[in-house]
Amino acid sequence: MKESVLFNSAKYAQQLREWYTTPAGQILYSELLNKLEKLLPRLFGYHALQIGGLSAELDLISSSPIQQKIYMTLDHAQGTVAASPLALPFPEDTLDLIVMPHTLDFSPEPHQVLREIHRVLISEGHVVMIGFNPISMMGLSKLIFVRSQRAPWVGHFYTAKRLKDWLSLLDFKVMEIEHVGLRPPIQNLRLQQRMKFIREAEKIGLSRLGGLQLFVAKKRELTLTPLPQPWRTRRPMIPVNVTEPTARQSKYGSSTTRRNFH
Repeated sequence: MKESVLFNSAKYAQQLREWYTTPAGQILYSELLNKLEKLLPRLFGYHALQIGGLSAELDLISSSPIQQKIYMTLDHAQGTVAASPLALPFPEDTLDLIVMPHTLDFSPEPHQVLREIHRVLISEGHVVMIGFNPISMMGLSKLIFVRSQRAPWVGHFYTAKRLKDWLSLLDFKVMEIEHVGLRPPIQNLRLQQRMKFIREAEKIGLSRLGGLQLFVAKKRELTLTPLPQPWRTRRPMIPVNVTEPTARQSKYGSSTTRRNFH
């Protein structure tokens, strides 16, 4: 049963990558990158993890100032850690930032995913969750394609209230919620280009109708007596059963680590 679930998740991940190569998907992806380039530079730390990807070359965390970057997928894509978000191959309290593009949208056990995120994040660490907004043009389109068995329409479009409730139960504090993608998912590039004016709706408070919603949440730890932590340099963190990484230079000048499972 577990293997079947993982197989379906990998299938939907591939379908989602294909959808993001369409005219509507490319525009949404471009707006997502622009938003992340404003959000991530404000989140610091030592180790950043990206779970999943929208294309083979996707790098959503390239704009992060964190130097140690790890990329994880369900399959054995080149230069990534192959693992399930239901059981992350990292020790407790080791990651400073986790970016999750559509991880909950297509997970059979979203609560378990969030428990794993909480386990591996350090205290005061951040998670950036990216998912489809049900109160948007994407949400309306899902109603049209309700019988579709393909991504993105087969995914779960969770409301902001439900996500906030889940995060609150795990002692996450929602720091901010952002939205992108006001244009409808019409697969006609010319029509998409003519709809640039819709972005002006952000100026009159309609940004919450964007097709994607981004949650930035911080892991909180409640202690009776706060203890000062000595400043120390962390050693490079290697996932369980993963070989030593090779470093490459990113366009931002940081050392980016990608690893393969055995």
